[in-house]
Amino acid sequence: MTRSDSFLHWLKMGSLLGSAMYGMLRENPKNLYVQFAERLRTSNSAFVSKLSAFLPKFDSGEPSQMKRFLDLGEFSRAIEIADVSRSSERFSKRRTIEKILQLEVRIPNGQVINKSNSGTEAPRVLYLLTNSLPFTQSGYTQRSQNSLKALSRKGVAVRAVTRLAYPVLVGKLPKGRVQTVEGIEYSRMLSWQYPMSLQSRDDLAVQLLVDEGRKFRADLLHTTTDYKNAIVAARAAEILEIPWVYEVRGELENTWLSKRDEIDQELAERSEFYGMARSQEDSAMLSASHVIALSELSKRRIVERGISPERITVLPNAVDSEIIGRKFDREAIRSELELPEGQIFGAVTSVVDYEGLDGLIFAAQKIQDAHCLIVGEGDSRPQLESLARELGISQRVIFAGRKPPEEIWKWYAALDVFAVPRKGLEVTKNVTPIKTLIAQALGVPIVASDLPALREITGGHATYVEADNWSELARAIEESFGKVPGEDSISWVSDRTWQKNAELLLEMYRGC
Repeated sequence: MTRSDSFLHWLKMGSLLGSAMYGMLRENPKNLYVQFAERLRTSNSAFVSKLSAFLPKFDSGEPSQMKRFLDLGEFSRAIEIADVSRSSERFSKRRTIEKILQLEVRIPNGQVINKSNSGTEAPRVLYLLTNSLPFTQSGYTQRSQNSLKALSRKGVAVRAVTRLAYPVLVGKLPKGRVQTVEGIEYSRMLSWQYPMSLQSRDDLAVQLLVDEGRKFRADLLHTTTDYKNAIVAARAAEILEIPWVYEVRGELENTWLSKRDEIDQELAERSEFYGMARSQEDSAMLSASHVIALSELSKRRIVERGISPERITVLPNAVDSEIIGRKFDREAIRSELELPEGQIFGAVTSVVDYEGLDGLIFAAQKIQDAHCLIVGEGDSRPQLESLARELGISQRVIFAGRKPPEEIWKWYAALDVFAVPRKGLEVTKNVTPIKTLIAQALGVPIVASDLPALREITGGHATYVEADNWSELARAIEESFGKVPGEDSISWVSDRTWQKNAELLLEMYRGC
C-alpha cells in the first residue's frame, strides 16, 4: 500500500468510525458506553485496563414507558406511546418502524444447487460472516476459520466477507480491506459512511457483496444466522444468479429471550418481536437453497418449523484431527502457564451469563482444596470477580482472560476437570458448543449441565448434573478428579473433525 493509499484508507476508517459511533449514540447510548468500557477493560495494556475501574456507571435514569415496551419486544405498542416531542423517542420510533419492516421484508428464494456438478470441479464459495478472526475470538469465528481451512485443503476455492462496517463497529480499525489468517482471506465491507437507515445499510451491503461475488467469480454464497445476514445474502445471490446456503448456528429469538430479566421472560416470549424474529428465521430457512444444522437436535427443531429434512445437512461442531489424543505433560504445562499446583477445574469459554459461570464460583467455595480457572472474556467477568471476593475465595479463582488460538489447547490440558455449567434456558438446551470436543480430544473429564444439546455434543461421555444446581455441580467435579475418560470418548471425537465436515460440505455444494 502506497503512502497515498494508506492516507486514504485511514481517512476512510476515521469517517466510517465517526458515522458508526454517531448512529450508535442516537440509537442506544447506553450500549455504546458499555462497549467502550468493555474495550477498555479487555485492553492488552494493563494501564488502560485499570482505567475502566474508574469509569462511572452509565445512568440513563428511570426507563421511559416506551423503552420498557421496546425491551419487552412490544414494538407496535412502543410506537403508539412514543413522545415525539423528545428527540430520543422520535428517533426510537423511526428506528423501531425500520426494524419491523426488516422483520417483514421478503427473503428471495435461492436457486436449486445444480446436481450436475457432482464429481466435477469444486465450486467457488463466498462466505458472508457476522465477524471473524483476527478481530473477534469466539466459538463462531473458530468454526468459520476451521471450516474454511478444511475446505481449502479439499481444493475448494473459498473466501469470506464480513458484515457491513465490521470490525469498525466493534471499535477495531483494520490496516487494510483484506486480512489473511492462516491462508484464508477475509474481505471487509468498508465504506466512507455507515448509513443511518437499516434499509440503506442492507442496500449497501448487498451492493458490496455482489461486487465481491463478481470479483471472486463465486458459484455459491454461504451465510450464517441471523436473518439480517440472510436478507443480504439472498438478495445478492438473486442478482448473481447463484444458490445460497443458510447455516443455523443459533436461535436469535431465544438468545434475545435469555437476556431479559427472569421476571419478564414469560411476557417477552409472547412478544411481537419474539414472534416476528422467529417467523423471519423460518422464512430464511425456507428460502435458502439448502440449510445447515449444527446437531441432530437442531435438525429436528428445524423440521418442526416446516423445513423438509432433505434440504438439511447436519454439520456438527468439530475439532482438528491433530489434537485428538495428543500427549502432554500437565504439570509442565501448568508451570509454563504459571498456574498453581494441586487440583484445578474450570472452563474455557465466553464469559457471559447463560454459561452459568457463577455456578463454578459457588463450586469453588465448596471444593476448598482446589482452584477454579476461567479462561475467556465477556461482560459477566466483573460480576464474577465481585462474587469471588464476596465469598472470600478470590485467591482460588483465576481469571486468565482471552488467550491466543495457538496456545488455547494448553489451557484445556491444564485442567483436571472441564466444566460446562450452562443455565437451563431455551437457547442452551438447543445450541451445541465446540469447547467440550476439545476437552474430550485431550482426555480431560467433563462435567456438564444435563441439557439436550450438551448430551448430544458429548455423546454421553460426560458426568451430567441438573442445570442451576450448584451443590450437585460441586459434588460431580470433586468425584471427577482423577477420572480418565475411556477410549469410547476419544472414538466419539474422532468422528467429529473439521476434515470430515469439509467432505460433507463439498458433497452438499455439489448437490449430491
